[in-house]
Amino acid sequence: MQENTQPLISIQPYFVMGASDFCQRIFVENGISHFFSFSNKSGHDLTVPLLVDGCSNLIFEYKDGAVRTHLIGCTIEKRTFSVKKDAEYFGVRLQPSVTKFVKEYTPKEIIGNIIILDELESTKKFCRRMGEQKDFDSRISTFLQEYSKFQSEGQSAKSELFKQISDIIIERKGIVRVSELEELSGYSARYLNKIFDSELGMSTKQLCNTVKFQFLLGDLNKHNMENLTSIASEYNFYDQAHFIHEFKEFTGKTPKEYTNEVEENNYSDNIKDI
Repeated sequence: MQENTQPLISIQPYFVMGASDFCQRIFVENGISHFFSFSNKSGHDLTVPLLVDGCSNLIFEYKDGAVRTHLIGCTIEKRTFSVKKDAEYFGVRLQPSVTKFVKEYTPKEIIGNIIILDELESTKKFCRRMGEQKDFDSRISTFLQEYSKFQSEGQSAKSELFKQISDIIIERKGIVRVSELEELSGYSARYLNKIFDSELGMSTKQLCNTVKFQFLLGDLNKHNMENLTSIASEYNFYDQAHFIHEFKEFTGKTPKEYTNEVEENNYSDNIKDI
């Protein structure tokens, strides 16, 4: 069942298009995809759309000398996040299932929700230390020190199986049937869904659909929009109409409407790698 693995490196796009000064540092290790930061210089609070997402985001909100820590679980339907005026944000993008350091909630309870970590016994000390950090590098360093404390527990056999299967799903951009995963793993779809439910809070098929959407979104963010028919074919949609319908279900927009936004907001130019 061994395949080459790659992380799911994607971004919630409206953090780039809706906020200001988006910076990122790719860091592919220990379930982390990358670190990022952004701010709000609009003079008013922003309501930023969150699109369907198989990853989780830890968002530290720095404002008026205090920190508020949000864990945005895997997003299974469109929702929003409030970006406060004059606030500064530091974020950590986590690969699927890397949320079990939050002892008070199961993955099933985290998925689709935003959890405030400052209020939890297991994470409030960690949040307080993060609140003391003043710049991007010190926040990364402190996060890694604190995060390592949550990783002392060994991986269970179920967690290892989940990782192997999710790696295959990501490697194939979500374009894989559950029946293929049964053959590759030697386990039934029912058993795999049980593992995925306990480790991630969603079914195997849900993760496949979510990962496919994230790779597709990444292509559109790079202006790969010249031929809708070829994109529909690449991502195994029945036809262009099916592609447009499903994309609109996930985003509330047609692919053309979305890419117009990407172009108008100079999406790629607004991402600074540091």
